[in-house]
Amino acid sequence: MLTFKALHILSMIAMVTIEIGAETLYAFAISRRDIGSLAAVHRVLERLHAGPASVAAFISGVVFGLLTAATGGFDLLDGWLIAAYLLVVAFLASTTMFLRGALPLGKAAAEAEGGQAGREALGGRMASSRVLLWFALDLTIVVAFVLDMVLKPF
Repeated sequence: MLTFKALHILSMIAMVTIEIGAETLYAFAISRRDIGSLAAVHRVLERLHAGPASVAAFISGVVFGLLTAATGGFDLLDGWLIAAYLLVVAFLASTTMFLRGALPLGKAAAEAEGGQAGREALGGRMASSRVLLWFALDLTIVVAFVLDMVLKPF
Protein backbone atom coordinates (compact mmCIF):
# COMPACT_ATOMS: atom_id res chain seq x y z
CA MET A 1 0.00 0.00 0.00
CA LEU A 2 2.79 2.47 0.82
CA THR A 3 4.31 1.98 -2.61
CA PHE A 4 0.99 2.77 -4.30
CA LYS A 5 0.50 5.75 -1.98
CA ALA A 6 3.95 7.13 -2.81
CA LEU A 7 3.36 6.62 -6.53
CA HIS A 8 -0.07 8.29 -6.23
CA ILE A 9 1.42 11.34 -4.51
CA LEU A 10 4.37 11.58 -6.93
CA SER A 11 2.09 11.24 -9.97
CA MET A 12 -0.27 13.92 -8.72
CA ILE A 13 2.58 16.28 -7.86
CA ALA A 14 3.92 15.77 -11.38
CA MET A 15 0.49 16.44 -12.89
CA VAL A 16 -0.07 19.60 -10.85
CA THR A 17 3.43 20.84 -11.64
CA ILE A 18 2.99 20.30 -15.37
CA GLU A 19 -0.67 21.30 -15.75
CA ILE A 20 -0.95 24.18 -13.32
CA GLY A 21 2.52 25.38 -14.29
CA ALA A 22 1.53 25.52 -17.94
CA GLU A 23 -1.81 27.12 -17.12
CA THR A 24 -0.06 29.74 -15.00
CA LEU A 25 2.22 30.73 -17.87
CA TYR A 26 -0.71 30.95 -20.29
CA ALA A 27 -2.83 32.86 -17.76
CA PHE A 28 -0.15 35.44 -16.99
CA ALA A 29 0.53 36.11 -20.66
CA ILE A 30 -3.18 36.35 -21.44
CA SER A 31 -3.91 38.59 -18.44
CA ARG A 32 -1.16 40.99 -19.58
CA ARG A 33 -2.33 40.82 -23.21
CA ASP A 34 1.29 39.99 -24.06
CA ILE A 35 1.19 38.39 -27.49
CA GLY A 36 4.95 37.76 -27.64
CA SER A 37 5.00 35.97 -24.29
CA LEU A 38 1.88 33.99 -25.13
CA ALA A 39 3.43 32.89 -28.42
CA ALA A 40 6.63 31.83 -26.64
CA VAL A 41 4.72 29.91 -23.94
CA HIS A 42 2.63 28.16 -26.58
CA ARG A 43 5.65 27.15 -28.67
CA VAL A 44 7.69 25.90 -25.70
CA LEU A 45 4.89 23.88 -24.13
CA GLU A 46 3.94 22.44 -27.50
CA ARG A 47 7.55 21.30 -28.08
CA LEU A 48 7.77 19.79 -24.59
CA HIS A 49 4.52 17.85 -25.12
CA ALA A 50 3.28 19.18 -21.78
CA GLY A 51 -0.32 18.11 -22.48
CA PRO A 52 0.36 14.40 -22.97
CA ALA A 53 2.76 14.38 -20.00
CA SER A 54 0.11 15.98 -17.78
CA VAL A 55 -2.54 13.48 -18.92
CA ALA A 56 -0.20 10.52 -18.31
CA ALA A 57 0.66 11.78 -14.81
CA PHE A 58 -3.04 12.37 -14.05
CA ILE A 59 -4.14 8.92 -15.19
CA SER A 60 -1.26 7.33 -13.27
CA GLY A 61 -2.20 9.30 -10.17
CA VAL A 62 -5.83 8.22 -10.35
CA VAL A 63 -4.88 4.57 -10.87
CA PHE A 64 -2.36 4.60 -8.02
CA GLY A 65 -4.91 6.38 -5.82
CA LEU A 66 -7.50 3.70 -6.45
CA LEU A 67 -4.91 0.98 -5.82
CA THR A 68 -3.95 2.70 -2.58
CA ALA A 69 -7.56 2.79 -1.46
CA ALA A 70 -8.22 -0.81 -2.51
CA THR A 71 -5.10 -2.24 -0.83
CA GLY A 72 -5.12 0.05 2.18
CA GLY A 73 -8.41 -1.02 3.67
CA PHE A 74 -10.26 2.15 2.66
CA ASP A 75 -13.94 1.98 1.82
CA LEU A 76 -14.14 3.18 -1.79
CA LEU A 77 -17.47 4.80 -0.91
CA ASP A 78 -16.17 6.88 2.00
CA GLY A 79 -17.36 10.46 1.74
CA TRP A 80 -13.89 11.92 1.23
CA LEU A 81 -13.24 9.48 -1.65
CA ILE A 82 -16.58 10.32 -3.25
CA ALA A 83 -15.59 13.98 -2.95
CA ALA A 84 -12.28 13.11 -4.66
CA TYR A 85 -14.12 11.37 -7.52
CA LEU A 86 -16.29 14.46 -7.99
CA LEU A 87 -13.21 16.69 -7.90
CA VAL A 88 -11.63 14.56 -10.64
CA VAL A 89 -14.65 15.16 -12.86
CA ALA A 90 -14.71 18.87 -12.01
CA PHE A 91 -10.97 19.22 -12.70
CA LEU A 92 -11.25 17.45 -16.05
CA ALA A 93 -14.15 19.70 -17.08
CA SER A 94 -12.49 22.90 -15.89
CA THR A 95 -9.14 22.06 -17.44
CA THR A 96 -10.85 21.20 -20.72
CA MET A 97 -12.55 24.60 -20.72
CA PHE A 98 -9.26 26.32 -19.90
CA LEU A 99 -7.52 24.56 -22.78
CA ARG A 100 -10.36 25.31 -25.21
CA GLY A 101 -9.77 28.97 -24.54
CA ALA A 102 -6.00 29.13 -24.04
CA LEU A 103 -4.69 26.90 -26.83
CA PRO A 104 -6.39 28.76 -29.70
CA LEU A 105 -5.14 32.04 -28.24
CA GLY A 106 -1.63 30.63 -28.00
CA LYS A 107 -1.74 29.37 -31.58
CA ALA A 108 -3.08 32.71 -32.78
CA ALA A 109 -0.30 34.51 -30.89
CA ALA A 110 2.34 32.32 -32.54
CA GLU A 111 0.80 33.06 -35.94
CA ALA A 112 0.56 36.79 -35.16
CA GLU A 113 4.27 36.88 -34.45
CA GLY A 114 4.87 35.46 -37.88
CA GLY A 115 2.72 38.20 -39.39
CA GLN A 116 -0.17 35.87 -40.20
CA ALA A 117 -2.86 37.42 -38.05
CA GLY A 118 -3.95 40.82 -36.72
CA ARG A 119 -2.37 41.63 -33.36
CA GLU A 120 -5.11 44.09 -32.45
CA ALA A 121 -7.90 41.55 -32.93
CA LEU A 122 -5.97 39.02 -30.87
CA GLY A 123 -5.61 41.52 -28.04
CA GLY A 124 -9.39 41.90 -28.04
CA ARG A 125 -9.86 38.12 -27.99
CA MET A 126 -7.47 37.88 -25.06
CA ALA A 127 -9.33 40.60 -23.18
CA SER A 128 -12.71 38.92 -23.65
CA SER A 129 -11.50 35.39 -22.90
CA ARG A 130 -12.76 33.47 -19.87
CA VAL A 131 -9.46 31.63 -19.54
CA LEU A 132 -8.58 33.38 -16.28
CA LEU A 133 -11.84 32.24 -14.68
CA TRP A 134 -11.13 28.62 -15.64
CA PHE A 135 -7.58 29.00 -14.33
CA ALA A 136 -8.90 30.26 -10.97
CA LEU A 137 -11.33 27.33 -10.83
CA ASP A 138 -8.53 24.84 -11.57
CA LEU A 139 -6.44 26.30 -8.74
CA THR A 140 -9.41 26.11 -6.39
CA ILE A 141 -10.02 22.47 -7.30
CA VAL A 142 -6.36 21.59 -6.67
CA VAL A 143 -6.57 23.19 -3.21
CA ALA A 144 -9.81 21.28 -2.56
CA PHE A 145 -8.05 18.03 -3.58
CA VAL A 146 -5.23 18.64 -1.12
CA LEU A 147 -7.62 19.52 1.70
CA ASP A 148 -9.80 16.48 0.93
CA MET A 149 -6.81 14.11 0.91
CA VAL A 150 -5.23 15.52 4.07
CA LEU A 151 -8.30 16.28 6.22
CA LYS A 152 -10.65 13.55 4.95
CA PRO A 153 -13.55 15.73 6.11
CA PHE A 154 -16.40 13.40 5.11
